Amino acid sequence: MKRTGEFVLSIIAGAINLFLIVSGVRSVSADPSVLRQQLSAAGTHLTAQDINSVIQLLNTIGTLLITLSIVSILLAVIALILLKRNSDKPKLAGWLLILAGVVSLIEIIPGILYIIAGIMALVRKPMFE
Repeated sequence: MKRTGEFVLSIIAGAINLFLIVSGVRSVSADPSVLRQQLSAAGTHLTAQDINSVIQLLNTIGTLLITLSIVSILLAVIALILLKRNSDKPKLAGWLLILAGVVSLIEIIPGILYIIAGIMALVRKPMFE
């Protein structure tokens, strides 16, 4: 059975996750001294402790984006391999896609796309010849 919808939704979600990985890496690898200068020059009345908190928050968010994106991409790849190779495993693949969606729900669009693809894999009935 063709599962084009599940493949397309999963690939779009994976592409968005790759973009989020790049954003997370850029956030984590940003130079703290440059960020301090930019935040100080912004004209806000932030103390040094506030600036350090913002920098730490950016690093935490970047690390979280990277981790969640990698885990959800791995789950989706395993699910797509199961859908492609074994036509008798769509339920497992559907649950893996839903799990990938739950893992990446903080990244709203990929999470929703993975969940939709997982539901499609679970609900679609196989055609008997």
